[in-house]
Amino acid sequence: MEKMLPRRRTAVSWRCTLPESTLPNSGTDAPASVQTIYCPYTDRDIPISESTPEHIIPLALGGLNTFTLPVSANFNSQVGSEIDGALANDFLVKCQRDKHGARGHSGEHPEYVIRNASDALTGEPLQVTLGQRRGLRIWSPRERRDVTGRGQKINLAFSMDLDVELRFVAKVALSASYLFYGDRFRHQVKHRDLRMIMNHRPNEMGEALTTIEARYDQRFREPETDNDRILRAIVTGFGARSVVALIPDSRSLSVVVGILGSYLGMLNVPADTRGFPNTDDFRWGHFIVLDKPLPIADSIWKLLHKIAKLA
Repeated sequence: MEKMLPRRRTAVSWRCTLPESTLPNSGTDAPASVQTIYCPYTDRDIPISESTPEHIIPLALGGLNTFTLPVSANFNSQVGSEIDGALANDFLVKCQRDKHGARGHSGEHPEYVIRNASDALTGEPLQVTLGQRRGLRIWSPRERRDVTGRGQKINLAFSMDLDVELRFVAKVALSASYLFYGDRFRHQVKHRDLRMIMNHRPNEMGEALTTIEARYDQRFREPETDNDRILRAIVTGFGARSVVALIPDSRSLSVVVGILGSYLGMLNVPADTRGFPNTDDFRWGHFIVLDKPLPIADSIWKLLHKIAKLA
């Protein structure tokens, strides 16, 4: 880890009870205007009327409508565009979405479109669509027709946002950890680090960067230790499903995220985990596999025990 600068389980029932702090704070006779929830993205109690359900993992990245948390409506909209949308359109992630048919709210099949391509010989502008299911297609804006198959050489250019994956992992860490640990996460975890990573790129943090104690791992780094390999195995052993793992130890909380069968990253933040659940479904930590129609969840201890049996 660096500082900031198996197949599907069977016969596992999903049991998820929202912590009390995510439910309206009101008596039975209280008006709706005073009902409040805690939003982990803004670190504020807000009127429930100002919240919307947040897909902890968006549908376009293998999420489910049954894995959500109410958060600030305004911030939810911002996150959806700047983080969720940016990651969903990442070149490598979009290839995964194309391969596994992971569609978002639009229902359209994902393909990667390069609008600023050009013919290498003539310089004619072209639009290239790359898809594993439908192959490569070339469109000529000048001729207004498909010109695939002419045997032309094409100049392609695309960019990758190397910050968005950790911003997304920080977003998932905030929402998933609060969903399962409630006020213990709110009061005993240094979630300010996660919020800083989610809201700012490293070059935007200035001196605040020196106050971040979070450690991270990401998809482009080679695993260096057995622990690194185990973390990746936890989130990549369920086929094309997306996975979240929450792993507390005595001084920190690690959140590991996999998208559509591929490891995305991990963030580890300081935490006082005394009082965190560590029995039954939470022994050694907790993992959630987003499998339709309902997520599958269980303890990290059981998962590692099964992995050891298969080894």
